[in-house]
Amino acid sequence: MYFYDSAHETNFDRMIERYPAAKVDREYRVACYIIAHPEIFLKATRQQWENIFDDWTEQEDFSSGIRLLVDLGLHLYGGGSHSFNLLDGIGTWDTGNYSVFKQACEIRKGWA
Repeated sequence: MYFYDSAHETNFDRMIERYPAAKVDREYRVACYIIAHPEIFLKATRQQWENIFDDWTEQEDFSSGIRLLVDLGLHLYGGGSHSFNLLDGIGTWDTGNYSVFKQACEIRKGWA
C-alpha cells in the first residue's frame, strides 16, 4: 500500500485501531487512510469527534491540495454525495498526493 510518508502509515494504523470497522468496511478504511495523511491527521484528531468526518472538516484550514484530499475522503466515504472536483485535484496535487488519490480509489474499490 502506498503511504505519503512513514507518519501516514503510523497514523493509518492508529485510525484503524480507533475505527475497527475499517478492517472490513471499505468506506471506513478509505476515510481512515485519507485522515491519516500527516497534513490532515493532527487537525482531525485535535479533539474527539462523534463521526469519522465531522465538524473538523469545516473548522480547520487546509491548503487547496489538502482540502481536495479531505473532499475526496468525504466523497468516497459518503457514497459520492459530497462534492469533489477531480480536475482540480489533478491540476493541484504533487506526485505524492496524486499517489494518495490513486491509493484511496483502490481502497474504496476493495483492491487494497
